[in-house]
Amino acid sequence: MLGIGLGVLYVAAIVLSLHGAARGDEIYHYAQIHLLRHGDFRLLDVYLTTIPGYHAAVAALLWMSGLDSLGAARAINALFGLAALAGFHALRRRLWPDTESIATAQLIALPILVPLCFLVYTDVLALALILWASVATLSRRHALAVLALSCVVLVRQNDVVWAAFLGAVAIWPTWREHGLARWRTLVAIGAPYAAPIALFLAFWAWNGSISLSHGQAALHPELTLHLGNPFFALFLAGALLPLQTLAGLRRFAEWTRARPWLIVVPLVLFALYWWAFHADNPYNSALPDFYPRNAFLQALDRDAVWRALAGVVMVLAACGLAPTKLRPREAAWLYPFAALFLAASWLIEQRYVLVPLVLWLAFREHRSRAIEYATLALWLALAVYAFSGIIGGRFFL
Repeated sequence: MLGIGLGVLYVAAIVLSLHGAARGDEIYHYAQIHLLRHGDFRLLDVYLTTIPGYHAAVAALLWMSGLDSLGAARAINALFGLAALAGFHALRRRLWPDTESIATAQLIALPILVPLCFLVYTDVLALALILWASVATLSRRHALAVLALSCVVLVRQNDVVWAAFLGAVAIWPTWREHGLARWRTLVAIGAPYAAPIALFLAFWAWNGSISLSHGQAALHPELTLHLGNPFFALFLAGALLPLQTLAGLRRFAEWTRARPWLIVVPLVLFALYWWAFHADNPYNSALPDFYPRNAFLQALDRDAVWRALAGVVMVLAACGLAPTKLRPREAAWLYPFAALFLAASWLIEQRYVLVPLVLWLAFREHRSRAIEYATLALWLALAVYAFSGIIGGRFFL
């Protein structure tokens, strides 16, 4: 019954998204799709920051179906959303059997994912490819994983980080058991994962910047690290998983009693956030009345009370979710790779949190059924609010 209900909501969201003006960056994404759909292969590289693999895929599907509208492109993107859900379900079933249904139901309602499923944005296709690549890696079908990861680079080139992550996941069991004694096996397993990285580096060398648009490159600088997105990710985790955070704090307290030095961790984390968090990308100050995210981020920069309250949520999330058991053991590599991926982006956006958060949701151990169903209810309410506001043009996240 839950599956039927969520399926009806998903179909209703597709129907509602068939009409209405372009929202956010849909203006640029659909303009590129429209050109390709009609055989015009010029690139709108003044506006697009990503390699147009997503745009070519949508244009091809529009051409094959005989459709040609923003609504049809949104419907195709919703199909990519279903592919992402299927990949997550397969991954969760492999790692935590008998929890895949409630976990996938939660993903359907994840507030930072739901609006993107019904808009012409690149994130959902990239997420689907990464999830299926993860399934292939854990199934030791490394050639399929590398193929999916190479496609990811053509959709969102900064997602190349996840090729390195899955490469680490692939080789770690052999490294843990045998070290360099099996170096030939390590090379045989890990070398193919260098292909998406090589593809990314070739694009970077050819284009001269990671951003396809040279005009946008200054706002998306490479080889710089910023703490805005890592801390924003902690805030979102704490806000979206309050019950899991509170349950984990008991475990963290036990750790602290056994290792008193751990009490320094939340203090250092809060101090680092207080002095190093800045939402200073120009795009993060645009239209705060229309972008609630920007209004919130500017409040953190200007209001000490808001900054302190958000910092408390971040610290509690870090301490409360850290004890969460992940499966497989090598999934712990997610933390350093997620930190690198998030810190590499100057612009603070919840879209950048999507892949590391969804992977963590796939790898994590669930809490009690009451906690997980309460989480589903919370996310569903937030998702409906976010979707209706964005499709209705009242705001954009």
